[in-house]
Amino acid sequence: MTVDNRFLIKKFEHFEHIFVLFSQTTRLPFIECDEETFDDQVYVFTDEERIKEAGQKYVKEKIALMAVKIPQAQIKAFLSGLYSVGVNALMVQDEGAPVRVELEQLVPKPDLEEANKGPVPKLNPELQLTALYFLQELRRPGERSAAEKKKLRSLEEEMAVNMMKSRFILAVDVTEVEGQWDPKAPNQKAKIPFVKNKDGKIFQPCYSDLGEFKKFNSKNKNAKFRLLAVPYDELPKYLIKDSLGFVFNPAGFNLILTKEQLELMKKNYA
Repeated sequence: MTVDNRFLIKKFEHFEHIFVLFSQTTRLPFIECDEETFDDQVYVFTDEERIKEAGQKYVKEKIALMAVKIPQAQIKAFLSGLYSVGVNALMVQDEGAPVRVELEQLVPKPDLEEANKGPVPKLNPELQLTALYFLQELRRPGERSAAEKKKLRSLEEEMAVNMMKSRFILAVDVTEVEGQWDPKAPNQKAKIPFVKNKDGKIFQPCYSDLGEFKKFNSKNKNAKFRLLAVPYDELPKYLIKDSLGFVFNPAGFNLILTKEQLELMKKNYA
């Protein structure tokens, strides 16, 4: 049955705020694939009590969710950002029954081919989406049945396939470099950024797209970076001394892969 959602779409222009279900494990909107339409959708509410009720039904499945409030001034930017993680629909709970709204009915869809013509990838929604599905399941606590283990393996494979056909962004801090940075020239004061986990282990930030780089480095406004687009196969070549691997999208789904895990994934899924 087709539902006329034109009135709800018009109301989006006047909502003072919306509430969105976010995954606590990925720090991004909680995404589900609809069993009937196969839409990759997020859940939007206009009432805080209703979103709390909706979140409770996932407790039994040990899926940790949280309600995030999006003020009116940020709604359009939030909706546009959903394209970057592969979302194409919203289930909106306003008055009455939930209504499905295609994302394109609210904000224009970017031209993916045009966006990625430059030297570094600006969008990588297929990788983002498959990584989110995998990590939402991987980080769910508790024992898994045989069927759930098979599903997790399938989700990992989908993510791995997209990783191996992707180019990733690596950043070099050239703030202290005098003149033009030449990666082949010795004795230049270029720095390779790295992060440490709570155990003091070193990993290098790696980004699926330009938006993820900007999110993680938004506070480094005075720093100058040179961005490199590196295929999956070549990532190990860029590991610095003492670095155990990469942390992919540290301000997003935050996936850590050691050098050994990178090679194992390639062996299993290439």
